[in-house]
Amino acid sequence: MSIKNDLRYLALGSVAYSVFAITGVAYAQETETDEPIITTESQDDEDEAESRQERVVVTGSLLRRDEYSSSSPIQVITAETATAEGLIDATDIIQSQSVASGSTQINGNFGGFVVEGGTGVNTISLRGLGAQRTLVIFNGRRIGPSGVQGQVGAVDLNVIPTSAVQRVEILKDGASSIYGSDAVAGVVNVITRRSIDAPELNVSFNVPYEGGGEQWSVDGAYGFNFDRGNAVISASYQKLEPLTFRDRDYFDCPQEYVYDRKGGTRVDTLDPNTGRPICLLSITDAIDINAGPRLIYDEDLGDFRPSAFAEREYYNEKYRDTAVIPETERASIFATADYNFGWAEFFADALYTNRKTEQEYYRQFFPWASPADPQNPYGNFARPITIAPFSTGVEIDYYSVTAGLRGDFGNMLQDWTWETSAVYSKSEGDYTRQTFPLNRVVDPIRAGGAVNVGTPGNFQCFYIEDQDYADNGLNGTYVPCPVTYNYFTRDFVEGNIAPDVLDFLIQDDSGSTTYEQLTLSGIVTGSLFTLPAGDVGVALGVEYRDYELDDQPGFYSRNNMQWGLSSAGVTAGSDNVIEAFGEVEIPILAGMPFAEELTLNVSGRVFEYDSYGSDSVYKAGLNYQITPSVRVRGTYGTSYRTPALYELFLGNQTSFLGQAAIDPCDFSDPANPPANPNIRQNCLTQVPADYDPFGSSALITTGGGAGILDAETSEAITVGAIYTPTFANLSVAVDYFEIEVNDQIAQLGAGSIVSGCYASDSFPNDALCQLFNRDLDPASPTYLQITDVNDSYVNINSQTNRGLDLTARYEHEFDLGDLIVDLQGTWTFEDNVELFGGIDSDVDENNGTIGDPDFTANSRIQFVTGDVTLNWFTDFVSRTSNDEIFGGSLFPYRDGQVRYFKQYTEPYFLHSVSAQYRADDWRVTFGVTNVFDEAPPIVSTGAATRRGSVALVGTQYDYRGRSVFARLQKSF
Repeated sequence: MSIKNDLRYLALGSVAYSVFAITGVAYAQETETDEPIITTESQDDEDEAESRQERVVVTGSLLRRDEYSSSSPIQVITAETATAEGLIDATDIIQSQSVASGSTQINGNFGGFVVEGGTGVNTISLRGLGAQRTLVIFNGRRIGPSGVQGQVGAVDLNVIPTSAVQRVEILKDGASSIYGSDAVAGVVNVITRRSIDAPELNVSFNVPYEGGGEQWSVDGAYGFNFDRGNAVISASYQKLEPLTFRDRDYFDCPQEYVYDRKGGTRVDTLDPNTGRPICLLSITDAIDINAGPRLIYDEDLGDFRPSAFAEREYYNEKYRDTAVIPETERASIFATADYNFGWAEFFADALYTNRKTEQEYYRQFFPWASPADPQNPYGNFARPITIAPFSTGVEIDYYSVTAGLRGDFGNMLQDWTWETSAVYSKSEGDYTRQTFPLNRVVDPIRAGGAVNVGTPGNFQCFYIEDQDYADNGLNGTYVPCPVTYNYFTRDFVEGNIAPDVLDFLIQDDSGSTTYEQLTLSGIVTGSLFTLPAGDVGVALGVEYRDYELDDQPGFYSRNNMQWGLSSAGVTAGSDNVIEAFGEVEIPILAGMPFAEELTLNVSGRVFEYDSYGSDSVYKAGLNYQITPSVRVRGTYGTSYRTPALYELFLGNQTSFLGQAAIDPCDFSDPANPPANPNIRQNCLTQVPADYDPFGSSALITTGGGAGILDAETSEAITVGAIYTPTFANLSVAVDYFEIEVNDQIAQLGAGSIVSGCYASDSFPNDALCQLFNRDLDPASPTYLQITDVNDSYVNINSQTNRGLDLTARYEHEFDLGDLIVDLQGTWTFEDNVELFGGIDSDVDENNGTIGDPDFTANSRIQFVTGDVTLNWFTDFVSRTSNDEIFGGSLFPYRDGQVRYFKQYTEPYFLHSVSAQYRADDWRVTFGVTNVFDEAPPIVSTGAATRRGSVALVGTQYDYRGRSVFARLQKSF
């Protein structure tokens, strides 16, 4: 927790890096300087030598110490290294590390998808345990979440002012005893610089060769240094241009990628007009007739004809404008100041960030018309399938203010210090999306409010005005529509909808979200007494946190008036906690043969939540320097995570899923009944042996679990060894980790709920069976269908993640210059989620599946000669496969044959190169990312969630392609 961290950042940076170069516990830059590219600072040799005598606070500890060492594994990423790789913002810097790249990270690549925090949010999930289980702190102190819609709970990396970042420290270990709730998988500590000597201006760009997805950045900083303190103010502006489907071949025409055998010939269905594999875009340009054929427009006939197959046969240009990565603008101002009164030192930070994200998107629109509708010429229920805009926009203002005092106790208690601080943050977000209000749409199946009357060619549209419909539903007063339109014309079906008709049918639905958080802390640190091996250090503190979430969805969403979309209720709630914590470090041995140093560190925390109650956690660690070349370390600890506000208070939201998407009782193909014997047996107690899941969609309801949810608890173990031989400037660190989270809070998903029920040995009494309803009334029009599923937040049993981290660094001086080689790698041995436990448990083994590789790595080779620095970076993601999830890769295809589906991704290498030239008051960096233009791996339809033809996994693959980047820096 911040308050506990007495960081003198400028002075201490050189200590951290120099010691890391010796011990090998982190990925660091050169030991001779403390000059990150984004945050250049100058200091002469005398100042640097003096700074190395300061005591530092290491991320993951409350104690100040004389060297940068820890019993927990810590990784450090400098701004200089990140910039040399072409990483423009803090999101790229943090998400690209191997400890994070082994799991799906939420970033702009998820534009158009529903994610926690809303469109454009960027979060960090360590060890694949979720962003809500990774604590992000700023200069050692908590900052509040940011985002829109009801599910706001994680820090949005967009709020971090990249221009002020000096380094990022990642604690790869649970740390609730030090930082409190959420520090389950680890901690990301973003550290800013505290002073600069000269004004500076920086300009950066990163531009893909093929266009689309360009990044631009301008930032500057100004510093004030005076006798008793200093101040820094910095500002930045960043622009990310959209990347659309049409910008890349692997997005532009999503195809099936189905083969006659592994490595064989593709057998995708061909477009009869072009002879090429069809594009799997959503069906458009067609008319569905209930209990009849699908019709599609034929240019030669000048009329609609029966379609040859389900997919569209003509390319719809509008889909190509859908943004894969949305357009985003971000501006931030950051100020920091320190002032020494003599009796105490005052410190303060102030941050403001504004983010605007615009997501251009298109969706299907298929309103049903009854046989009596004068527009409908087909004598049965029919629906035109067209395309219409569905764009969203987000604007967020984020504020954070920190203020505090720190000092010592003078001669009364030598070596004892104290610190108090307050941190207040507030996120204010507005979000808008285009929607079809039900009262304006002719759709009797969805109980819409608009009606058409009259005769063909002479009909009149009537609808119920918005508030009247919200108050009275279909009983409201009908008034004439302001426009006339016909769903069944060629122009409408093709998507060429008149602007005045679109203005009537499509409305903006706007909501707002506010999240506020206040943290008050106090801590004292010092030495209790001295043992033969050294001083016993101790830290004691208290903390109070108060936070509040208020999400007010838009009018149409709140009143369940959206065609084809879910509703959302108000999400509002608050919570607070008071905590007491402590840490003690005991030197056991020092200066002995095979015991250069042996230290025990123990920490603990007790807490009481207003919503949850009280509990405690603890952690113990050993740091054993056996010889100057060999050190071993290990930790064991418990952590916790109380339910986030949205998990407690999320307003009920509704959506729809088709029967086939959630019902495992599918006996429509006698040759392929359900594979699980329990599912077959249990389903046949309720459905006939030829049952085909078909009919109206099931209603899916999600909501918060206040009064039901328990807090999550976890246990974490790390064991590591560090080798620094005397014969070479080499350091190697290997750390084993194992984290188990119990009572994990999650939404199971409607399909998992229903399948888990029928797979259970205790069917129909299993807890999952109580979360949905199947209509067993023969007289009902929905007989045998699943009518509704409750997919609210619940406590599942556990998630276990274990593996191995490798960190290595080698340095060598040549006559021509200095060589530095850095390597980070993470092997994951297990990533399992077990639902509910006991003999009925259902274990999802995720390790090695698409989005969850079992090995990732980053490396850097740097050569410095004179004023020139050359870098070669490599990122690696191992092969992944979903074959085990689906029970194989051979499945029946639409041609009636068993075909091979590519459900794996190849090993992926991403190389980048850069060069930098330094002069007295300016420097320039330029380079190329994705040097070999490595495309993201293609997978077959149905193999995984796809964007175009590639797997959607966030940050593991480069979606933009080869890019050129440059950064020019000038000091004045």
